Amino acid sequence: MNPETAADWPSLSEVREAASQGTGKGVRIAVIDSGIEVDHPRLAKAEIIESVSFEEKGGTIQIIEDDDRDTFGHGTAVADIIHRAAPEAELGSFRVIDARSLSRTHLICAGVREAIKRDYHILNCSFGCRGLAKFILPHKEWADEAFLKGIHVVAACSNTDNDEAEWPSHFTSVFGVDLADTPDDEIFYRRDHLVSFSTSGENQEVAWRNGGVQVQTGTSFAAPKISAHIARILSVYPGIPPSMMYSFLSSVSKPWHSGLSSDW
Repeated sequence: MNPETAADWPSLSEVREAASQGTGKGVRIAVIDSGIEVDHPRLAKAEIIESVSFEEKGGTIQIIEDDDRDTFGHGTAVADIIHRAAPEAELGSFRVIDARSLSRTHLICAGVREAIKRDYHILNCSFGCRGLAKFILPHKEWADEAFLKGIHVVAACSNTDNDEAEWPSHFTSVFGVDLADTPDDEIFYRRDHLVSFSTSGENQEVAWRNGGVQVQTGTSFAAPKISAHIARILSVYPGIPPSMMYSFLSSVSKPWHSGLSSDW
């Protein structure tokens, strides 16, 4: 189903059912992160369709295919969360973050643009950039490109303050995600706020590098739950554009309230 007119769009009850019953089948999610450890036991049944890394050498960015390492552990954790919530989604690893959990704007932009070029439906961005306009505008360019191509961009906000501007989570075309102090994975919507969505992200048991498991807290681990939620809906109703998905997701989410604010 590829919605083109209002008559083609699913009802809210149908969206709720898809969000509950969908598996992510046929949906491609790019994990823009530190890589995915593809042989991690928790990902044994995950469909990881490719692993690509981006490195700068001699002033040029090189794309390295079939690089199935995770240099830090973060990307494996994100993939684990997505896989558990949308088990049939296809994952692509785009490594742009190094072993120190650091990156540079031009590397991230190269990774994201490659994922766009390879026709992914969702880009999971559990990172944020702050700083001068020269660093922000390149992110705005690829976020706009993704939006126009119908690609859903999901991004974690600052762990310190969701009002602290970070990119891409504070772009209006992006699903900005905060963590909520809630014991379950329900999604909450905060009206009139650039970071509109929140879900659980505290004390999450996640896969980590070298076959390990860690307990982690942060918006990074809330964002992939929103990516998986969108994937479940898209697996039942493919073709929903980001603007319509935003409307659907906000309508089926619970209203945000101050008791959800985390003080971790």
